Amino acid sequence: MGLRSLFFMNTIETFFLDLGLSWMASKALPYLLFILFGLLLFLITRKFIKFNKWVNRLATIIIIALPFSIYFAFFPIYEGDFSNQGNKPKSSVKFSSTKALTIIALPDCPYCYQSISLMKKIKKRNPTIEISYWVVSSDTIPERTAILSVIPNDFNVIQRHDVVEISNLALGTFPCYVLSEKNKALRVWNNNQFGVCALDEIEDFFR
Repeated sequence: MGLRSLFFMNTIETFFLDLGLSWMASKALPYLLFILFGLLLFLITRKFIKFNKWVNRLATIIIIALPFSIYFAFFPIYEGDFSNQGNKPKSSVKFSSTKALTIIALPDCPYCYQSISLMKKIKKRNPTIEISYWVVSSDTIPERTAILSVIPNDFNVIQRHDVVEISNLALGTFPCYVLSEKNKALRVWNNNQFGVCALDEIEDFFR
């Protein structure tokens, strides 16, 4: 699940993001660096490898692959991490008149809560992006719509009571991400489609 790993971006990936690199580069570079680190480790240690030819080859493979394997074990690549398989929606739901990114969420969805952290990163990198949260619920009890109170003030927050219509737009998956312009939805991503390539497309759209 691509979005799950985006929620828990590690320090190295965050460092590259803070340098201004793209989401895809920030995700891919650490894996490449650990491969290069393995090659460097091999160059340093090869003079100490004094076995027969086959053992030397095996040791070489292990030394080169070890740093990457350790990093991958802690930070695996999930299906969808590099995905950008958003759909063109067929919906009459009206959105903002300007360019906007809308997150359709449920009050009790854990990934919807976690998406707030990701949206904060996007907002920090692109302060002019208009980000909205549509919380789909007909409930008015505060305890059952707690997510409304934890969404940052610089995001637009709307509780949508038209549950069926909005759920159809989201295709029943939450959180759902909608890129829109001139009141019309242009692209919709579900949880498994929203990888780093989708994030790069969104940032390019607002530039």
